Amino acid sequence: MAETTTTTNDFSSEMMLSISSYMINQVEASTNSTLDSINNVDEPPTKKCKSITNDKPRLLEDRIGSILSCCICLDLSTLPIFQCVNGHLMCASCFNHLLADCKLKDEQTTCPNCRCEISKSNCTRNLAVEKTISELPIQCDYCLQTFLRSEIKMHQSQNCSDRPTVCDYALLGCNWNGPFHTLSSHLTICEYPAKNGLELIDTIRAQKHAHDEEKKCLETVVDLLSLNQIGVSDLILKPFRTDDFVAKLYFETSRFTALQYQWQVRARINDNIPHPHTTITRSLSYQLVLKSKITQTIDLKFFLLKGPHGDPTTLQIQPIIYHFEFNQNNTETEYLKLPITSQECNRMLSSSSISFRLLMVQLDKP
Repeated sequence: MAETTTTTNDFSSEMMLSISSYMINQVEASTNSTLDSINNVDEPPTKKCKSITNDKPRLLEDRIGSILSCCICLDLSTLPIFQCVNGHLMCASCFNHLLADCKLKDEQTTCPNCRCEISKSNCTRNLAVEKTISELPIQCDYCLQTFLRSEIKMHQSQNCSDRPTVCDYALLGCNWNGPFHTLSSHLTICEYPAKNGLELIDTIRAQKHAHDEEKKCLETVVDLLSLNQIGVSDLILKPFRTDDFVAKLYFETSRFTALQYQWQVRARINDNIPHPHTTITRSLSYQLVLKSKITQTIDLKFFLLKGPHGDPTTLQIQPIIYHFEFNQNNTETEYLKLPITSQECNRMLSSSSISFRLLMVQLDKP
């Protein structure tokens, strides 16, 4: 009986040792498998690309290009380059857009990199960077050949054989367009040179109408300047904010005297739509306000021009003549959209004030 008990105990001990050994081996195998999976884990594709790229020698122009690129759009721009006090570079388009955004949000403009305060007074142009960029190579959009950035504009507009062009008879109505090197072959089969005047009359009439409209506008301006009562005022629109819960940006001039009356000009961005800083397209609208009390109707024509003290890089404002009759009950015109691009609007917003010239002509009573 004792021998049976001893044998049973020995068997139990051997079983326990076997089970313990098995569990230890399983734990070690699991640990080794985990370590192997950690060591052999696949790298992300982007990381692999970077490691492969870093092994290859980078060209000098690529290394310089990444250093001189705009810190906002990350592009090498042919526009003027500005820098903050710490040397971070911004192209003129991004710089003006950043200033305009912060003005719309009523915030202090800061550098996207170092968060220092930036403005047109403490940011300077970096001419050395601009000249360096002009000497870097760039690929033509049409023929895919490489040229210096200082030469690419001339090449793409005049010398590239693959540049897009239109038919020489486009004014007569030919709608063909294609690469420049195919123009000569198109001209040999173009049907418009052989058309008679009767077939071309509609196209010529449309062209004449467009030119007549432009001529009429200029003739109207000349006729208005020949009248007796003319007011010419050089004005400055200054930014203000409303007292609303969400303050809105608007612009006003000081009161000024013209044609023996007191006037004021107001302007607003994007017709006062909410959150204009979230939109890419921006516009500026203005209205003329009569501040004097009157007892008779004032028949007035007026238009805006570029101011003599404004930004010299600002494009000319094409004159659009407006006609309005002021009376006791109607002293404000509707808001009239200024004919400028969204980029020009950002440039104006980035300035501390907007300068322009207002011409007002009081029409003689018949």
